[in-house]
Amino acid sequence: MARNPKWSRDELILALDLYIIVNPVHTSDKNPEVIAISELLNVLPIHPYAEHGEKFRNANGVYMKLCNFLRFDPNYSGTGLQRGSKLEELIWNEFSNRIKPWEVSTVK
Repeated sequence: MARNPKWSRDELILALDLYIIVNPVHTSDKNPEVIAISELLNVLPIHPYAEHGEKFRNANGVYMKLCNFLRFDPNYSGTGLQRGSKLEELIWNEFSNRIKPWEVSTVK
């Protein structure tokens, strides 16, 4: 089975927005907001439908992407998932400085 396509810039921006709303340390792939982003990513015309594998942007994959962002979060005392992409770091660096402290619960 072919791998799912790499996450696009727009998909990662949506995932980072969800990261800001949902603390990945205290949630799971069962969170309704994680499921909603998964469903949205599955209908967006970013990748041709023919490239959608069986697990394309499923809730577990979205949740794992949130955990990838943990490795960049200075408020997180752990290490986060280490197998992310360079684009994740670029997106974090571009947008994380726009996060106001009152918009994010501290990730521990």
